[in-house]
Amino acid sequence: MLEHIADFTAWPILTGILVGYIANRIMSGEGKGCCMNLIIGIVGSYVGTFISHLLNIELLGKGYLTNLVFCVVGAVTFLWIWKKFFD
Repeated sequence: MLEHIADFTAWPILTGILVGYIANRIMSGEGKGCCMNLIIGIVGSYVGTFISHLLNIELLGKGYLTNLVFCVVGAVTFLWIWKKFFD
């Protein structure tokens, strides 16, 4: 039972860190650290899902790579908006 819980929580965290890292590298050329990358990855996944709904693209069942791309696009969008308002 515990190994299933670990799989369920480990993959979203690792994916969030990866998405945040990729988005930070695209926007500023450097990573921000694991915690900040995780936060950016989580917010980016919500923004990416919102963007896919605006474009009428259903992400459920499309595969891991498609979801990862939309999460990165969402994270980059979030970082761009953040820089416009707070920098």
